[in-house]
Amino acid sequence: MRSKLIPLFTHIFLGSCSLSVLFQFIQKVEVIVKVMETPRLVLKFVWMEKNIGVALDQVIPGYGTNPLSPYYFWPGKDAWEELKSTLESKPWISQKKMIILLNEATDIINLWQQSGGNQS
Repeated sequence: MRSKLIPLFTHIFLGSCSLSVLFQFIQKVEVIVKVMETPRLVLKFVWMEKNIGVALDQVIPGYGTNPLSPYYFWPGKDAWEELKSTLESKPWISQKKMIILLNEATDIINLWQQSGGNQS
């Protein structure tokens, strides 16, 4: 049994416009391509009176956040060294990006100390 759906659709579509109109329509169709933003690395901090915690996340636009490390707390442990080890274990993180992230962590830890963090 032959399907009548395709000839009927063709008849209705082509019957309501000429071929020249159809070709003009096809030429005016635009394709919108959404540029996918690249994932980025972010440091997250937990600022407390006696400790500061730092963790590394990967933010994937349109999908969410992927934690790459637990929180490392300072001064209980050397959070900076633990963060450095985590960054070094990710071969896809460039040396330049690693230095930027470690410098940012240093700045925030220093700011926490200057604001009176870890004083009894």
